Amino acid sequence: MITMIQCIADRGLIHSSIDVLCKKVGISKTFFYSFFPSKEELVLQALRYQQPKLLQYAQQLMDTPELSWRECVAAFLKNCCYGAKTGIAVLSIEEEREVYRCLSNESIQAFREDQVNLYRNLLTIFGLPADRIDPKLFGNLALSMMMVYKAIPDGMPFLFPEIADDMVEFQVNALLDEMERVKEGTYKVESDV
Repeated sequence: MITMIQCIADRGLIHSSIDVLCKKVGISKTFFYSFFPSKEELVLQALRYQQPKLLQYAQQLMDTPELSWRECVAAFLKNCCYGAKTGIAVLSIEEEREVYRCLSNESIQAFREDQVNLYRNLLTIFGLPADRIDPKLFGNLALSMMMVYKAIPDGMPFLFPEIADDMVEFQVNALLDEMERVKEGTYKVESDV
């Protein structure tokens, strides 16, 4: 799992073939397929494997007395945005499409449920009441930041790579402003679902 996460973070899923993965961990393709029916199923398992580590990292930040609430959440979001630099696996738009295309509806639904639980747990760690912000909305907002940053410049060549870091800073601060209002009880964010 660690190797898969590192491959996604470093090279991207598209450049991480089964051959490359097997070679990195020193196993045969036959051995690989005895555990996983496809690379895409391995990706889901690797992303699930990463979830407790993300929760632990968020809690570690929140337990740091020198940091304010805003600094903790900002550090978490920024480190996720810079996944390639921090070893956090974030799929690109193309990678999500590839994985989605190859999975069964049952696998997709199970993974989505895991993701909702991850976002709900993150919101709890960040001290946001569960009834005040939809975890799916939080997930969409956070992931869209991460995916767009990852897509610059290759996947979204008309965006300006020279200000990609400024874009992340702006988006993180905008999300934090809304989260802060929710935390203070002055605002409720829900989806229509």
